[in-house]
Amino acid sequence: MTTPHEDDATARPQPGPLLRHQVPLLLLVLALVAGLGVASRGVEAPRGTDAPEDAFSAARASEAAAPVVAAPRPVGSAANDTAREELDAQLTALGFATTTQEGVGARVIDGEGAAGFTRNLVGVRPGTDPTGTIVLATHIDSVPHAPGAADAGIGLATILETVRALGPEARRNDLVVLLVDGEERGLLGARAFLDEGAGELAEPVVVLNHEARGISGRPLVTRTSGPMHEVLGAMPHPEYESFTDALFALIPNDTDFTVYRDAGWWGMDMAIIDDAWAYHSPQDDAAHLDQGSLQHYGDMTLALTDELADRDLHALGGSSGEAPVQTTAPWGILRLPPHLLTALGLLAPLAILAAILVERRRGRLTLRGVVLGALAGLLGLALAVGAALLTWQIATAATPGMLSQTTREPVRAEPFLLADLAAGAVGVALCWVLARLLIGRAALLAGTGLAVSMLLAVLAVLAPALGSSMLSPAILAAAGTLAATLLPPRPGLVVRLLTLLPTGWMLGAQISSLMDFGIASSAGALAGTTAIGLGAAAPLLIGRGTAQDRAARRPRRLLIPVLPAVLTAALVAGGTAWTLASPEPVQEGVVARIDGATGGTTWEVSGATAWGRELDGTTSSSDVPPPSVEVEDLPRAGTGADGDRRVRVLITSPREAAQLELTTSAGDLRDVSVDGEPLGADSPVAPLRRVQIAGAPQGEPVTVEATVEDAAALELVETTSDPTIAGGWVEPGEDVSLMQPRVQIVVEV
Repeated sequence: MTTPHEDDATARPQPGPLLRHQVPLLLLVLALVAGLGVASRGVEAPRGTDAPEDAFSAARASEAAAPVVAAPRPVGSAANDTAREELDAQLTALGFATTTQEGVGARVIDGEGAAGFTRNLVGVRPGTDPTGTIVLATHIDSVPHAPGAADAGIGLATILETVRALGPEARRNDLVVLLVDGEERGLLGARAFLDEGAGELAEPVVVLNHEARGISGRPLVTRTSGPMHEVLGAMPHPEYESFTDALFALIPNDTDFTVYRDAGWWGMDMAIIDDAWAYHSPQDDAAHLDQGSLQHYGDMTLALTDELADRDLHALGGSSGEAPVQTTAPWGILRLPPHLLTALGLLAPLAILAAILVERRRGRLTLRGVVLGALAGLLGLALAVGAALLTWQIATAATPGMLSQTTREPVRAEPFLLADLAAGAVGVALCWVLARLLIGRAALLAGTGLAVSMLLAVLAVLAPALGSSMLSPAILAAAGTLAATLLPPRPGLVVRLLTLLPTGWMLGAQISSLMDFGIASSAGALAGTTAIGLGAAAPLLIGRGTAQDRAARRPRRLLIPVLPAVLTAALVAGGTAWTLASPEPVQEGVVARIDGATGGTTWEVSGATAWGRELDGTTSSSDVPPPSVEVEDLPRAGTGADGDRRVRVLITSPREAAQLELTTSAGDLRDVSVDGEPLGADSPVAPLRRVQIAGAPQGEPVTVEATVEDAAALELVETTSDPTIAGGWVEPGEDVSLMQPRVQIVVEV
């Protein structure tokens, strides 16, 4: 009589033909379903001008937005005024009563104050029996030197075509088109509207905000507020993950939706984010914008607006307190109560542990082997993420010139995204081979599944929304593992297949979605998500024979990680060469810093091209009139500290669309106001490190009042976007794309 041991291959019979091939079958099904997940994320085919009148047409939308996105339109520029006039004319023709709201938008974030002279365009179509207000929102302005066909021209196009397709007749609820100004300089127009114009809107207010961080890709619902889970299904092929709210916060961008949500509005934020290399660049133009993305965007907005236009919004508010965890399933948006997801997440590792104990009694596993398998699984996850991050860091350090100046994305990101996955495979394969020198396959798979499910259980307790896409497949995989362990082989195989399907879908759909964020934003996340998904489902791949349970002490298996390592290197090298061969111009960041008193000029260029390296660091003299500045001491009010003084600074810029920045040499700026608008009205004594003012009216004084230390000097920096006014400027060739070039005129006050 022998004692059962996981390394004993002679104690039990070999599996039959069906079971011998179940692991390859399971892996094949996993790959096929993952492929379906990837394929599910396509965009709609663009429709032409011959589309039905009540349908959204990308061609008609592009025609409507074409005059607006023909040129850059930063806040305060003549092009911005022209764009607003064109939009006003189109909305008026569509039956909207329009008004232009002028004012100073102000916002304080992390000790920095921002203010801007904004002009919002508001179009209103009153409802027949309103239960609230539907707001279709985006922004008019773009950054300098970027036509903004996507950011946010795609929103303008979507809204204009949506209200046209809805027809001229009023619907039940009020419909408002809100096109704000100054978004790019700190969400200033939205802030100004909330401060001065939002009080007239019938509540509840539901806003659909339209944005873009790239020029292509499937439109995503990135954030929601209020009971939008009740109506997301009205959109064709919607895509939303609860975790994207947190993920979106990690990228260096914000949208007007933040202001609307903070004001208590319901609604959602939508965006396209693929091909982010063109973000805030001259290549964000109509020629580069994906028409399929525009069509999909418009289909979603039109369907949801049509649904909300006649809905009883007060009744919808009955579920406003709910906050379900949502994820995109093949049939639409799946909603789960967070407490249920937490409870099931906690049960998942218990189910796997129960299966392990059953297999231990059968003599196929030992606790020692499972513990080692769990440690190996955690190490493999860490190695996967680390290898992927290291790969991207090496690629960027080797060829920094291939990266965009804003998002640090290459023009052709696909090979680097695949390299991320391949590098992760190196870490997993290396850990697998080393672990197999000590333990059997079943112990490694079971231990990995237990460890990963425990990590996800912690996530389910602390932040179930962050695990929206991964928790459900992991829970089903754990339940399938236990059921398959208890069932006979053939029914058990069916259970394994069925409970593996959600993991395959998640891997395909979510990895594809992460790829839209780009390699710079998701480096390591691709490999990590894949490793977590496969790790949670790993116990489903445990066969029922014993041959697999032996430790594989074959040193030559150490060569297994070589294949993904070679593939990783090839993808990085090929991706670099392919990107450098792109016909798109190379992006250069350019700054000319001019001493306002002497005209001395110094050029700073990112140096990605020979032209940039030649100009970088050169000096010259500029004949550029500085802004005029007048300072007046004011009587100190309140109980300020001794040594403080209250000043009024009048600044007049001779240039269009200038941005002003005021700082102090000592201490902070306190109790700041711009043209009478206080910065940080909620906490007026909060000190500010600096104050930025966008869209200063050309030739008109801007008044800034602040409290400063008595001995402090003030410094004013005026920024404009025309580099040709600075001395020493050399015109680049067509192979160079200027990224928001800046001329900074420094004046000591």
